[in-house]
Amino acid sequence: MIKLQALTAYLIERQLVAPEQLDSWTDQVNLELVWKPDTKGMHMGDMNYSATIVLERFADNPARLMALVGSWLENNDEDRDGLPATVFDITMLDNDLADVDIKLQFSEPQYLTEDPDGEIAAFGKTWAFVPFELWVAEEGEVAGDGA
Repeated sequence: MIKLQALTAYLIERQLVAPEQLDSWTDQVNLELVWKPDTKGMHMGDMNYSATIVLERFADNPARLMALVGSWLENNDEDRDGLPATVFDITMLDNDLADVDIKLQFSEPQYLTEDPDGEIAAFGKTWAFVPFELWVAEEGEVAGDGA
């Protein structure tokens, strides 16, 4: 659920609402077993989950919120093929304030690494859990061909 945590932190940093007015949680989690050797170790499976992010008393432009969520997904969760579209459920409280529920799906690979002291037994070996790391670029460079 690293992606949900990272997206939640990103939205808090954008100061769309006070931190105590933003909450997130998982709604449903399932594990699709893969058991496939990979360059990162053993790809044990994919954790798929539904998530909800709630912003209470949101007074900013909804298009800004949608753009921020969309750009975060584009930059940090590029492999969204097959996942349903993100849903923004907006409940107007008055002319200026709304409660917003953002509902989205995530899929995170789960990896094991062979370890003689590992606690996970599979295929006649012992394995250790390897946390998935979400890489977020903090700086970059754009290069062109000069044309």
